Amino acid sequence: MTYLVEGVVNYLKPDSEVRRIGEFKTVEEAITTAQKIVDEFLSSSFKPGMDAKSLFSLYKRQGEYPFIFCDDAKTVNVPGFEHSHYAKDRAVEVCNGKK
Repeated sequence: MTYLVEGVVNYLKPDSEVRRIGEFKTVEEAITTAQKIVDEFLSSSFKPGMDAKSLFSLYKRQGEYPFIFCDDAKTVNVPGFEHSHYAKDRAVEVCNGKK
């Protein structure tokens, strides 16, 4: 079984863009890759003094949303990773200096 990670920019907008980030043999590898996409956006967007709510709001407006699919053609987004929950938690950590 193969796990596919795809990123979506401008999710739910007419000008949304999708890109294939990678294909992985394990769900753990796919989750780690999806987390890195979110982490990189949050780290590069963080400015000193920014609070977690502002950083998460910026992610929701401008970030790339990683989704993980299984190649079995039945799984839309695998359990174990939800980009917005992860981004919200990581925004708190980034703003508190826990990169």
